[in-house]
Amino acid sequence: MNMGRKLMTTVLTIICFTLAASLISMNESYSFDFYIVIYLVYATPLILLIGLPLSILLDYLLIRIQFANQVLYLSTRILGYACAGVIGMYIYYVLMGAGEEILNFKETLVLTLFGVLAAILFVLIDMGLEFLLKIRRR
Repeated sequence: MNMGRKLMTTVLTIICFTLAASLISMNESYSFDFYIVIYLVYATPLILLIGLPLSILLDYLLIRIQFANQVLYLSTRILGYACAGVIGMYIYYVLMGAGEEILNFKETLVLTLFGVLAAILFVLIDMGLEFLLKIRRR
């Protein structure tokens, strides 16, 4: 596993997620640049401290499985990262002391979807960097 690529993926994911989430969230009350700051402050530690370790763990587990088909591998990888996004957000809820509010689906849905968005961005950026590094080595 290439840790340099994982760290680059983390930085690019933070930037892309911040931009995407800010575009989704901006409204008449708060501008785009307000949400840039908010998502940058809140998403950076989550992606760095929860997303990166979950990514390393998931990639370690996926390497152990022998896939007969590349499409099956990619589908499993993307689905695994989406699940890691959900798990990551619930880890965040527990660390923040959410208590029984975790069980309230309506309260946790939006942030959980943002966790899935961040995880999907992470895996897509990681696969793109992996592909570019393979081309560069040739």
